[in-house]
Amino acid sequence: MTNRATTNSGRQCGGLAYVEDNDADAMMIETAVQQSNCVYDLTRYSSVAGFLDYLDATGAGETVQPEAVLLDINLPDGSGFEVLQVIRQAYSPEELPVAVFSGGESNADIHRAYDLGANLYLNKPMEFSEYRRRIAGICGFFSRLTRSREVE
Repeated sequence: MTNRATTNSGRQCGGLAYVEDNDADAMMIETAVQQSNCVYDLTRYSSVAGFLDYLDATGAGETVQPEAVLLDINLPDGSGFEVLQVIRQAYSPEELPVAVFSGGESNADIHRAYDLGANLYLNKPMEFSEYRRRIAGICGFFSRLTRSREVE
C-alpha cells in the first residue's frame, strides 16, 4: 500500500483509493495524479484482499472512507468485479463513486462493470499523455459527483 498526502488546495478530488496490481500502471497513475494536481490523498491497494480489508475497516469506522475508488479489473487474487460487487453492497454509486480503469476493452466487461454499479469505465491508454488526460478527467468526474452530493 502506498500513501501520498499533500494539501487540499486546488485539488479536484479529495481521497482516492485505487486498486492496481501492476507497478508500472501504479507509477503512471501516481505520476498522472501528481502532474494533474487533482487528488490530495492517494492510496494504493495492490490486491483484492488488501482493499477489502481496508473497506471493512472503513465500514467499522476504523479508517476514513475515500471519496472515490479507481479500480482495475484483472487482479492477481481475484477480480475487480468482485470488489465492485462488495462496494455496491455497502455503498450506493452516489456515496462511493467507482471508476473502472482497465486494460480490457471487451464490451462484455464494460457492460458487466456498469451492471454492477460502476459510475464510469475507461480503458488504460498506451501513451502517457493520454493516460494523464484520462486520470485528470476521472478526477474531474469524481469532483463533480462530490460537489453535487454536497448541494443536495
